[in-house]
Amino acid sequence: MFEKGTIWAYPTDTSFGLGVRADDTEGLSNLARLKHRSGDKYFSLMVRDWAMLEAFAVIPTGLSVDFFRTKPRTAILKPKSSLPKTSFWPADKVAFRLCMMPDIAKVIDYPITATSANISTKEPIYEASLLPVELGHSIRIYHTEKPLPVVKPSEIWDFTGELVRCIRF
Repeated sequence: MFEKGTIWAYPTDTSFGLGVRADDTEGLSNLARLKHRSGDKYFSLMVRDWAMLEAFAVIPTGLSVDFFRTKPRTAILKPKSSLPKTSFWPADKVAFRLCMMPDIAKVIDYPITATSANISTKEPIYEASLLPVELGHSIRIYHTEKPLPVVKPSEIWDFTGELVRCIRF
């Protein structure tokens, strides 16, 4: 589903997210322009499952799938060489989320961006009908009929140093 050249809006466990394949340089540039994002703010990535996370990130001792299942969480990890290098995330650490929405997970065949569906500095979007109003009609919408609850953004934990640090709680 997430073919190159397309920006998708899709439901996550926190709000609607915007997804572009991690290997789609043009799509990543288009997404940054759409969000009015500065070059110093990086994109996080969503992976389908634990196996995909292991394929693209170095998993530190003690981190398990349960970390992601208990509440919306993002883990900053060291990327493996299998992850494309780009200016849209640092070379030495990348923020990853594990997809907790089964109907979305089944269509993720490669890591996608997991940035919130909003223009930078504006509130995330929780209603599918607002997506084209706020972001324009150039995005495609993958939407389930279930309404999204309004919840806090995911916690962010950095696993790349000697000590695990909470960046956002």
